[in-house]
Amino acid sequence: MIIGAGGVALGCVFLWWALRAVDFTVMRDALRALNPSFVLLSCALYWLGLGCRVQRWHTLLNELAPVTRRAVGETLIVGYAVNNVLPARLGELFRADYAKRRFGLSRSAVLGSIVIERAADLVAILGCLALGLAAMQMATGEEGGTFARLLQAATLVVAALALGLYGLRASGRLPFGLPPAASRLVGDLVAGLRSLNRATLQRTVLLTAAVWMAEVAALWAMLAALGLQLTTTQAMLVLSAASLSTLIPTAPGYLGTYQLVFSATLPALGLSATLGVLGSALIQVCLFGSVTLAGFVLYLARSMHNMRPSRNEALLSGTDYRSR
Repeated sequence: MIIGAGGVALGCVFLWWALRAVDFTVMRDALRALNPSFVLLSCALYWLGLGCRVQRWHTLLNELAPVTRRAVGETLIVGYAVNNVLPARLGELFRADYAKRRFGLSRSAVLGSIVIERAADLVAILGCLALGLAAMQMATGEEGGTFARLLQAATLVVAALALGLYGLRASGRLPFGLPPAASRLVGDLVAGLRSLNRATLQRTVLLTAAVWMAEVAALWAMLAALGLQLTTTQAMLVLSAASLSTLIPTAPGYLGTYQLVFSATLPALGLSATLGVLGSALIQVCLFGSVTLAGFVLYLARSMHNMRPSRNEALLSGTDYRSR
């Protein structure tokens, strides 16, 4: 409750800050001239990226138990819908719980596979940020200032996270004693982390690259609908900054956070802050809004079936990953 209230308040502050740079006459004219073809293209590219995310998570979960792509897709979309209405990506915990009920796997084992997803995404985000910064430096001779410091800080976080996960995965336990129940949870989490192995690593890397290529293209298309022509590396820079901003616990749908990031990054690229704020709102409504709507429709449909897991989708191997 405290996190949620604080997030909403912070989002409102960010939104107010971003709107100070907005020319509402320019925004109105841009909406009148909006190109719907590019909006539809952006939506299609975004959902293509979601399809790649479904395939990636299916690859990881299949190492724990046989699951169908359809069920994995439902669970991922429902989880993303909840993510869009809760701060600090708390929807990932809901996704783990939903997968437990859907597949019969333990929450902690599923959470291990989600940690792998998010680690892969974070590496991809940093890659986009690094390429965008390199292109900016080549074009202007400037080092990128705030963006460069953001990249350095995020790289240190990723390195620490990677070392911690590698140590946990390799040893299978924490360096200090835990009560039996907690030890079993850690064991399940490690089992989830071990879904990334030689057989799944290459596919996970390729699918992560496909996800972010689709999302960069979706952002480019949405801004092109407003007449903003970004280069590929500029779109990568904006997307990476926006994605990192979603780690801050703010209002539902990243309201305020996204507006502030777009209003700050686009002028740094010589583009309109007003159109940046409008573009961020279109992304929230058309892209995040579409997956949120689809997720809640799927959740309501599943609720009507009392969340009974299908035997064909919850077949388990000899290893016990069931909830304790």
